[in-house]
Amino acid sequence: MRMDRQIAARIPLGPRGRAVAAFVVIAGGLFGLLALVGTDPAFAALLAVWGGLFGVFVLYRLAYFAETVPLLLPGTSAPYLERMRRTMGRQRLLPQGEPKYLTAREANAAESEVQAEDRVIGIEVAGHAIAYPLAAMSVREVAHEVLDGMHLFVSWWPVTYSARAFLVEPAGAAEPELLPVRKTLLNSTVLMDGSGSEIVQFLGQAVSGPLTGQTLRQAPVVSTNWRAWSAAFPDTEVMSLEGTPGTDMFERYYITDRSGLYQQSSRDRRWHDKDTVLGVEVNGGVRCYPHTALIERPIINDLLGGEPVLIAHERLSATAVAFSRIVDGQTLTFSGDSKNPMRPEPDPDDAEIRRRINYEPWFLVDGQTGSRWRAVSGECVSGDLKGKRLAMLPGQVGFWFAWSRFYPGADVLERKPNSGDGAR
Repeated sequence: MRMDRQIAARIPLGPRGRAVAAFVVIAGGLFGLLALVGTDPAFAALLAVWGGLFGVFVLYRLAYFAETVPLLLPGTSAPYLERMRRTMGRQRLLPQGEPKYLTAREANAAESEVQAEDRVIGIEVAGHAIAYPLAAMSVREVAHEVLDGMHLFVSWWPVTYSARAFLVEPAGAAEPELLPVRKTLLNSTVLMDGSGSEIVQFLGQAVSGPLTGQTLRQAPVVSTNWRAWSAAFPDTEVMSLEGTPGTDMFERYYITDRSGLYQQSSRDRRWHDKDTVLGVEVNGGVRCYPHTALIERPIINDLLGGEPVLIAHERLSATAVAFSRIVDGQTLTFSGDSKNPMRPEPDPDDAEIRRRINYEPWFLVDGQTGSRWRAVSGECVSGDLKGKRLAMLPGQVGFWFAWSRFYPGADVLERKPNSGDGAR
């Protein structure tokens, strides 16, 4: 724990009180130094005030007056104090009114709606499949659904490239709430629930209020494109782009070297800061699968936290999904059963490249029954297990600079091919 955090924790003042105290100390010290050298008292007082204000401004930009909250990182036994910063810049205007939802057929028929290669957040809960285009979620940030009595909150934060879905139980007669606030912690956005608790979106962990220390229950999400999702879930709904800019405002940020709203003090250099990764946590076991490594090893039959898991990466749609390998009490082992071609290199200035991609779904086959499975959804389409579906695990997609900070020391897939994985 750094010394400034220890000192901040001992000062019984809020952020504003610490700012006032810093101003008094800086201005008073500067006035005393100027008085010692014989400066005119009026001029010395003016310089002292200016110096105090400038010093407070510099400290404010360095977040020295930010609120400190306890954060318990996965794999650690004790919480530590971390600064929760207010986001800088102009307040964005959120779309007015409830979002509109379309069927897959309606969305594909409307030229103004989501395009085949547009990135979406895919959710399948209690038999309901919904797609949330990043173009819509980048301005809405949070979507609230009630599915069979369950309250589902889908959250997207483009700075860390993290999509999360939380299942929230109603507390009494009050409707659950989960709203974005203009605060960040370790570059992750902060959400607030109806009790006033502030929750770090990347982990779903409450760091203030009555829920401090608790973690919300997460539902699986899939980061994919509209063509792959609608092919895997033809009965899906999709959030309309009505009332939004129609395109993802952060597309250029995704491919730049800028890592977050502010620079972090410690960085893991094993992968590039903006590499997209899939983190999976099962029964206390945590492992990170960078998409760059999954291009070389698109199928991984793994064991995590004592649970047999499957990591499947469909290259053409850049979709990485985690599943349990247990079906009806039987542990399956998978290999590729169709071509899994490489995705063309992205070019933000070439809009036509998206139309030239001839998408074909990728299928897997299990070695125990010879059944055929769709990689994106985990649905068995033929064989002895036809109609079964692999249980999707709540993998956590995000940029490496953020994931490695929230999961320090976790196992990470290495950069080497595996000739025995059966991928095509």
